[in-house]
Amino acid sequence: MTKNIFLLLSITLFLFSCSQKIDYATADNFITKSEKAWAKAISLGDTLAIKKIMAEDFIGMNSRGKTYDKKTLLKESIESANLFTEETYNIRLKYYGTTAIAQGGETWTKLSDSTSRKSVWTDTWIYRNSKWELIAAMDLKLN
Repeated sequence: MTKNIFLLLSITLFLFSCSQKIDYATADNFITKSEKAWAKAISLGDTLAIKKIMAEDFIGMNSRGKTYDKKTLLKESIESANLFTEETYNIRLKYYGTTAIAQGGETWTKLSDSTSRKSVWTDTWIYRNSKWELIAAMDLKLN
């Protein structure tokens, strides 16, 4: 019995030691830069940046309550390229193991008439296959 307990304990410790180690300071830097890059990519129609950040199974909900996926976001970013400038601010991160919740705000200003729209958002990131991927997003329009 003692041998079985020792064997089970040894296997458990081995499995935990093989699990992915996450450097949260590096993750903070990557996710914060990625959040800013995502907004900038949408304003410029930069689909390569969006493809790098978004998971293939990404799902989002815009401020009108409409859901969208990665393919839709790529299409819409091309259609709205260079119509707005953006500013991303107040990014906060909270980790739950291999999941990160990012929250922040954005101001989008229309180039044609300088009107602006402010929103806040919550994004969900997961660490899988040794990288952080954005898997979900939700926006709330403030004005």
